[in-house]
Amino acid sequence: ALRASGEAVPLNAVSVPPGATMTITFEVDVDSPLGACASAISNQGTVTGTGISVLTDDTALGGATDPTATPLDAVDLAITKTDGAATEVPGTGVTYTIAVTNAGPSPAIGANVVDTFPAALTGVSWTCLAAGGASCTVAGSGNINDLVNIPVGGSATYTVNATISAAATGTLVNTATVTKAAAQLECNFANNSATDSDTLTPQVDLAITKTDGLTTIDAGSPTVYTIVVSNSGPSHAIGATVADTFPAALIGASWTCAATPGSVCPPAGAGSINHTADILASGSLTYTVNATVNGSFVGVLANTATVTAPGGTTDTNAGNNSAQDTTTVNAVADLSITKTDGVTTAVPGQSVTYTITASNAGPATATGATVADTFP
Repeated sequence: ALRASGEAVPLNAVSVPPGATMTITFEVDVDSPLGACASAISNQGTVTGTGISVLTDDTALGGATDPTATPLDAVDLAITKTDGAATEVPGTGVTYTIAVTNAGPSPAIGANVVDTFPAALTGVSWTCLAAGGASCTVAGSGNINDLVNIPVGGSATYTVNATISAAATGTLVNTATVTKAAAQLECNFANNSATDSDTLTPQVDLAITKTDGLTTIDAGSPTVYTIVVSNSGPSHAIGATVADTFPAALIGASWTCAATPGSVCPPAGAGSINHTADILASGSLTYTVNATVNGSFVGVLANTATVTAPGGTTDTNAGNNSAQDTTTVNAVADLSITKTDGVTTAVPGQSVTYTITASNAGPATATGATVADTFP
């Protein structure tokens, strides 16, 4: 006859002679609500009598343990993981919450919680808060590989703090798992793993300055510009564009570039600047430009340099991505003149030939200079 859950199945009193064996076989129906945990039903039998010990699957009942019996403890462990965001910025901090629970029907003893963090996460540290009679390691750093005990209805909640590498790109994927102890059964494997995925959106603050340290300069003179490109981060700027198209008033331009450790730019070049460069967060590039002011130029010499963030990267402050240096160019020339007829004496009535030479030692071109000689 069918019995209710937990109801004993009475068997007749029997007499078992020494050395004899009696096998009793009976059949039960498993209630459908048990679902995946139906195979985890445990059944305990006892035998009592005069002068004999108790044999049972459970030593807690005070009897000997049947060496052929298999503990059928069943658990339904579940894990969730989230940082509460769909996107993250490389170079900034991130906080994950990992929650492990047990829906039973048995306590989870010695379950293993594992989270191997990707290389894009640095400086990882974590704490664990147990509730409902659960236990876990209070705190740690680096990867999580923790043995926990979680009663039915209990939980272990990990709070993970880390920094996303400023060089990280693409998608940040991180998976946490919980695994039952070997001696237990798992009712539902589908919820034993949790993955958090975030699209990485790099952000930089690129800035550029440019100066020749002068307010005025003489036409035809050499000049030196210093251009500094910097990145306040938080992400690396990989493939930023640095450009400076030199005006016609500057001739013979050549330049060198020095980068802080990890940042990259061409070491030298001639003519205008227009190339890509890698500028790490808190890194910089320093260009030294040597050129000569065209001797025929007079007026205001204006020169502009720019830096542009690479595609897919947001520049949080575009207002400092351009720098212009203006210098007033003065026309300064060194004019001189000579005159001779090649002789020291002359005869009245005869012709004479003079040679007059006007010259300019620069540095500027003397445009519109006047040469005059009033003959006696």
